[in-house]
Amino acid sequence: MTKQEFLKRLGDLLACLSADQVREAQAFYAEAIDDRMEDGVSEEDAVASMGTPGEVAEAILDDLPPVPRAVAKTRRKSNVLLWALVIVGSPVWLALGAAFAITVAAIYATIWILAASVWIVALAFAAIGPVCWVLAFDGALIGHIAFAVAFLGIGLSMLGVGLLLGAAAFAATKSLAHVSVMWLRKAFSPFTKGRKGTGNDGSTRGGSHLLVEIRP
Repeated sequence: MTKQEFLKRLGDLLACLSADQVREAQAFYAEAIDDRMEDGVSEEDAVASMGTPGEVAEAILDDLPPVPRAVAKTRRKSNVLLWALVIVGSPVWLALGAAFAITVAAIYATIWILAASVWIVALAFAAIGPVCWVLAFDGALIGHIAFAVAFLGIGLSMLGVGLLLGAAAFAATKSLAHVSVMWLRKAFSPFTKGRKGTGNDGSTRGGSHLLVEIRP
């Protein structure tokens, strides 16, 4: 089998994917075949080392996230079957989709509400300081020195606590921001993949991760 025959057959088998995904797969294996040929391997042997187009196509589909993989494999069997499942199952998947979206949004909002709560507590303690200083000033004006000194000290203490809580709130916000990103990645992992994958040649490639063993 020549390189062009291999790539054409691979494209036919991956017609259930988007045109961009098909082109990416073809470009990946065209480059792999060219690399083998540059090492002195004949075109037929270089193509054979990739595996059969069917094996390569199955490996690419198996590497997709669960939901796109199921859609692609159903579409490969029949577009009519895919649309039938979409239409007939719409009451179920619409309800599940809505529940999923609400759950994801609720947990994401809870994470940031927690972060906001820490900041509110920190600001509340910091705000008590100036209030106490105003009371201390009023006490000094009317001659209650002990009262003024006491509230001056309380104000300084509250400001110190507020600053400490502010530092803690800043650290907590950074951690919660990381948690929120991780949550979104986890929640949408059945639908999407990481931004980078490692190809069989050891290089890092953007987009889908093409998993197939290239036999020597």
